[in-house]
Amino acid sequence: MAFEVTDKRSADESSRDYAYRILRKNIMMLNLKPGEVLSEGDLSELLGMSRTPVHEALILLKNEDLVDILPQRGSKVSCISLNLVKEGFFMRQILEAAIIGEIAGSLSREQMVLVRENLRQQEELLAGPEPSTDQFLDLDDRMHRLLYTFSSRDRIWEAMHALNSHYDRVRYLDTLVNTVDLKTLQAHHNILYYYLLLGIPGDVDIQKFCHSHLGRFLLDFQRTMEAFPEYFAD
Repeated sequence: MAFEVTDKRSADESSRDYAYRILRKNIMMLNLKPGEVLSEGDLSELLGMSRTPVHEALILLKNEDLVDILPQRGSKVSCISLNLVKEGFFMRQILEAAIIGEIAGSLSREQMVLVRENLRQQEELLAGPEPSTDQFLDLDDRMHRLLYTFSSRDRIWEAMHALNSHYDRVRYLDTLVNTVDLKTLQAHHNILYYYLLLGIPGDVDIQKFCHSHLGRFLLDFQRTMEAFPEYFAD
């Protein structure tokens, strides 16, 4: 088990919520691998808490299809479902194309400052000698979440956060297996910035833009599956 506790518990965070957050991060970053058996006793010891909040956190993760709880046999990290990957990708590209089309060219100066600051952090990260993929994908998620916040759809983002768990694991696995140029993804974000600032040009198909940007994992998906066939189901 390559389980990591890298984040501290915040003052207002319950034991269950903290356990959920740390466990989910480890699953999404593949420190806890698909199919790996989970011991509530071991996890509670690593997290420094009783087994009850860990058990409750695992139930929350089960509701997101990230954990399989087997009656009288314990729990394990769910394998990546291709059907759920397809659903998550379909939902993201359709929703974000619609949201970008709705808000492009109409954002306030304050909102554009938030987008620009996120881009500055991406640029700073990628300018370093060994940019962290984890940190870049975190900034990527924060930028995309801004779209939902600006369009008053935070609840949709929260719902999608759970439904996209298998799609997001594939995106991360893609960066481990294949040569993913993070600067290309960042260039897409720069293009998105100008769409948000000035509006979408008449010759741009925003649906195709979102498909290309969010579907980078499709380019080498066969190689990803061949590298870790045991991670996938259906």
